[in-house]
Amino acid sequence: MPWLIAETTLATFRQSLHEDIVFDPQIGTNMRRMIAYPLVLTALVLSACSGNQENEKISTLPAFAQDNSDLTVDPNVEYGMLPNGLRYAVRSNSTPTKTATLLMRVDTGSLNETDETRGLAHFLEHMAFNGSKNIPEGEMIKRLEKFGLAFGADTNASTSFEQTTYQLELPEVDEAILDETLMIMRETADRLTLDPEAIDRERGIIQAEKRARSSPAFDASLDNLEFYLGDSPIPDRIPIGTVETIDSVTPEQFREFYEGYYRPENTFIVLVGDIETDYAAKKIEEYFGDWEADGQALAKYEAETLPAREARTRYYVNPEIQTSLTLSTLRPAEIKDDTAQSRRDNFVEGLGNRILSRRLGELSRTTDAPFISASASNSNLFDITELSSLSIRPEKGKWASALRGAEPLLRQALKYGFSQAELDEQIANTRKSLEVAVQTSPTRRTPGLARSILSSFASENVVTDPAYNLERFNGYVDDITLEEVNEAFRAQWDGVMEAPQLYLSTPEIIEDADAKLIAALESARSVEIEPRAEQETLEFAYTDWGPKGEVVSRETIEDIGFESVVFDNGVKLNVKQTPYQKDVISISVAMSGGQFTLPRDEPGLRVFTSNALSLGGLEAHKVDDIRKIMAGRSVGASQSLGDDRLYINGSTVPDDLDLQLDLMAAYATAPGYRPEAKSQYAKYIKSFYPTLDSTPGGVASRDVDRLIRSGDARFGFPSEEEMLRVNTDMVKNWLDPFLTDSAVEIGIVGDITPDRAIEAVSRTFGALPDRQTSFQKLAEEDVQVTFPDGKKRPVKLTHAGDPSTALLRTYWPAPDGSNAKTSREISMISRLFRLRLTEVLREEEGASYSPSAFAHTSRTFPDYGYLGVSLEVSPEDIDRVSARVDEIAAEFRAGQIDDELFERAIKPVLESIETSLESNGYWMSVISEAQTDKERLARHRSRSEAYQNMKVEDLRARAKTVFEPGSAFRVQILPET
Repeated sequence: MPWLIAETTLATFRQSLHEDIVFDPQIGTNMRRMIAYPLVLTALVLSACSGNQENEKISTLPAFAQDNSDLTVDPNVEYGMLPNGLRYAVRSNSTPTKTATLLMRVDTGSLNETDETRGLAHFLEHMAFNGSKNIPEGEMIKRLEKFGLAFGADTNASTSFEQTTYQLELPEVDEAILDETLMIMRETADRLTLDPEAIDRERGIIQAEKRARSSPAFDASLDNLEFYLGDSPIPDRIPIGTVETIDSVTPEQFREFYEGYYRPENTFIVLVGDIETDYAAKKIEEYFGDWEADGQALAKYEAETLPAREARTRYYVNPEIQTSLTLSTLRPAEIKDDTAQSRRDNFVEGLGNRILSRRLGELSRTTDAPFISASASNSNLFDITELSSLSIRPEKGKWASALRGAEPLLRQALKYGFSQAELDEQIANTRKSLEVAVQTSPTRRTPGLARSILSSFASENVVTDPAYNLERFNGYVDDITLEEVNEAFRAQWDGVMEAPQLYLSTPEIIEDADAKLIAALESARSVEIEPRAEQETLEFAYTDWGPKGEVVSRETIEDIGFESVVFDNGVKLNVKQTPYQKDVISISVAMSGGQFTLPRDEPGLRVFTSNALSLGGLEAHKVDDIRKIMAGRSVGASQSLGDDRLYINGSTVPDDLDLQLDLMAAYATAPGYRPEAKSQYAKYIKSFYPTLDSTPGGVASRDVDRLIRSGDARFGFPSEEEMLRVNTDMVKNWLDPFLTDSAVEIGIVGDITPDRAIEAVSRTFGALPDRQTSFQKLAEEDVQVTFPDGKKRPVKLTHAGDPSTALLRTYWPAPDGSNAKTSREISMISRLFRLRLTEVLREEEGASYSPSAFAHTSRTFPDYGYLGVSLEVSPEDIDRVSARVDEIAAEFRAGQIDDELFERAIKPVLESIETSLESNGYWMSVISEAQTDKERLARHRSRSEAYQNMKVEDLRARAKTVFEPGSAFRVQILPET
């Protein structure tokens, strides 16, 4: 059960190269959140009193934010409060059909703990799955799995500083599953047994979770929290708790906390799905209406505003972290009700930081950029302080020059303000975002709707309808002046010159760090500033592709409901109209040129190429020029490398379809190969690569994929030197031959008619010079991959992170993916194996927090596949756990897979198959390359029947062939000694 964000992964590293400021136009930028913490940062403060007195007080307080606001609440959401004080919200929504999301929020978290009970709120959340009045310990998850809810994906919970939430994703909405899930929520709310022996058994799991979350980056975030909020109890109330309190918290303390905070007046239920709201409300009342709180209500944490700060510096060092630097100003928090005026104010206040972040982003994407990235933001922290921050990610050892590069831009904005063109760009982007929200609102998906309702309640915000948001925005936006934006920006940053808060975290030891930080700030402030030069207005250079292409073939595939089209230049198009996302159109373009066509002697190109294409822009436009040109339009494109194909992906709305295809065609024919792409990439690699060994997972991502392919250098991370020696000329020399005449196959899925899609493609990709009719095949030597010989002794690697954590990986060779039946059986065996790992090593032994099992059956590499497991464990326990994994494998080889385990594994799969049929993403995976990869269609056609007819006997036979004695390849990643 999550409580904090885990460390950076390769995926987030890649994403960070292209990240922009996230903005919620419904509420504005003054969201009560803390950077890097997924928290809800507003508490409902009630006094401690008896149960009856609490209910009397509730009647005098606003039940919901809309009761104290002039905003019109979304009429599709029905709110209510039971006589016992429990509040709820229900909404009817049929995307996907026949499903629902049930959430329960309890208004308590780690801030209500004492020094002796740190971690108790999170520990209690775990105990919800460990026995209640009507559900014996260990049975809840099994019961839900039989209804098709998968543990983790559909059944989960989380704890933050101020709330505990429970989540159930219902694959059906019949009465039986509604009764089961509401009964389970009620059991959690006030019927937990909190058995002392069960608590003791769970301690090991909590400690395992603490190990799994631990990393040098997390330790750095704790120090950062201490710097800003050290005069409050917050840094000492991290939800996971401490090793000591996890082991010492008593059953009596559990019971006191449970009865004191798990009370109807502290509980909010959300039920959204394909169900009538009246019926949903009645079911909530049926299961929660008779709930009467036991015991004494306990006092809740009450925020106390922190005073303004004097100038301060702080320095944190850990050799396994990336460098970061923050220049901030703090002021007492201003608490605002969610009203029409406060939303307008929040929007205006956020505009300046958005524009400044754009300027900083532009500078970061220059060849000689003084930093990797930088942004400006404003945050309300726990209602106790307001923080305006200039966050900078410098290169290692270059934090002073990074500050000297970023700080003058802040002063420039404070002194000279912003331009009308910059303001217009931000307003255009916000208007488009709101317009798209209106267009897509009829098919918003149920899980997202439910979470937005819960999040708004927790933040004391009003849930408002997208059309209302747009109408309100259009009503005030024309009155916003540049002067007003500049004044609001200066007010937010008031104090940064007189009382700056300067925080540095770095992998390098710095002697006399405070003095050097002050000197660096003085140096930055000595840089003279001038007004920003006016930016020229640009037009997109790629709109005329010549005569339209002619359709030479058009076929309807009736059973799947899509059309296959071929143009006279050889470009192929597959288009499927769907109703699942109103006014959303997804596009995928495939071309020759995947990662295994890259030169083998330059393994660094595999990581660099997609970044070079994304950061390099187009021949005629830099990345930032493209963003300016596309302001107010719903367009964008990303590039990625498959095994043998290059992909350009994007999504848009009907009004912007032509421009979206212009942009994608431009990337397919005129990539920029700009030197600043290499410059920015190199800065990231130099910062990121040395931290890969800071966690076991980082070491695994670097090395293990290569090890399980017998050392093939095309897998895993190359060395830092190999990643840095690449350049854009290498990418150009590799890619240009493909761009000339590569086969092109396009998939379009969404709210669009085939005729409209054909017309739009005909004038862009259909107008290109003749293309090859088939994709370039990989050479035989490029598809040769071998699984390593099994070994009794594990390969041992080391990490430089938390000495209390280690990682165990075990792999068994499996067939390739050429046979669909075999692939499905291997995939199902991995699900069964994960369930057994969870039962044995999590629930019974508490040895690992989140054991996983996974399967890979490749269609690219003949005779190559594997089934693997991954477990975070303590170093002292790793050999014993490895032996237990081997024992479970021996069980499977002996055919010891019982019918109940199979039923628990197969039911969520069958439910997910049905749900996937209402997903544009699924249909894209089926039809996008249907003309050149017909196996995708065949697998779709056989999928449902194959899983419905799958038998446990087939899996027993398959497991016997997979778990061959002596075939396992083991890896242990241990702390450095």
